[in-house]
Amino acid sequence: MRIEILQAGTGDCIWINHNKKNIVIDGGKSKTAIKARYAQMPQDEELDLLVVTHIDSDHIAGGIALVEMMKEKGETARLKQVWFNYPKKPESDEYSVPEGNELSSLLCSIDGLYWINNTSELIGGPIEIGGVKLHLLAPNHDVADEYKPKEPDELGVENADWGVNLQSLIDNVDDDNLDEGGPNSQSIVILAECEGKKVLLPGDCTPHELSNALCNYNSINGPLLKLDLIKLPHHGSTRNITKAIATQIDCADFVISTKLNKKYLFPNKETIAKLICYRTQKDRAINVYFNYQDALDVLGITEKEKADNNIKLTVCREFNI
Repeated sequence: MRIEILQAGTGDCIWINHNKKNIVIDGGKSKTAIKARYAQMPQDEELDLLVVTHIDSDHIAGGIALVEMMKEKGETARLKQVWFNYPKKPESDEYSVPEGNELSSLLCSIDGLYWINNTSELIGGPIEIGGVKLHLLAPNHDVADEYKPKEPDELGVENADWGVNLQSLIDNVDDDNLDEGGPNSQSIVILAECEGKKVLLPGDCTPHELSNALCNYNSINGPLLKLDLIKLPHHGSTRNITKAIATQIDCADFVISTKLNKKYLFPNKETIAKLICYRTQKDRAINVYFNYQDALDVLGITEKEKADNNIKLTVCREFNI
């Protein structure tokens, strides 16, 4: 299973390929990355599944651009299946999410497209695509009609922690300020499994929803979910990682997907401190991968700090799991 974390701006765009099957999770903020990757797809292959985890622009914009391009090229037949929790009807003023309406209208115009807009029905799977088993962990109820106007949740932190000493963050780490609502709470969470390897792809899932999803999975499958890789939720936000999450998984390899985000101050340096503090095996090395160099550089973590805390930070966008 080959996993690519595309450089899709401040958003997520994850391309999975195995046995000539292609699974794409989110489209990112940048519209060019996903279109360029689609252009590289061999003509004898199809886009077997497109997942839109939730309606935030940094996850959906590239998906809209891709479907528009496929429509212009007359290639929508190559798109076989979509998972997108959104109403199957034309644009309506009832909803306050223009991009959700736009993608919904595009999908409705494609004859014969298999579009699942209540992915909670898939929980308990798995769904297999070309040898990749997809376990849907959340949301656990139909959220398609929940995209009503609501008070926006503050997405980032109040102040950048990039200049704060790492040890100070480790000494004072806590889970007091968390991401609690909005579209993030409705993110599709996928556990991808292939040839005994497991990768967790949680979109921007809020910590409450993600912790509950892991608890439910572990109650059936075992006390601790062993992972070979996890894409950290919400672009490395400290408000989306908690001790309750970290103690339900066994993982040493993490990915942060975002370029330097000066608006919401992602990624957060405290996220690295949490990974260090909350790891289940204190003597185990941690690897954190970034898909942009500037998102790594802004943290300002020194070689000594890495060595002292047994952690490696590198730029890597492709993983063979």
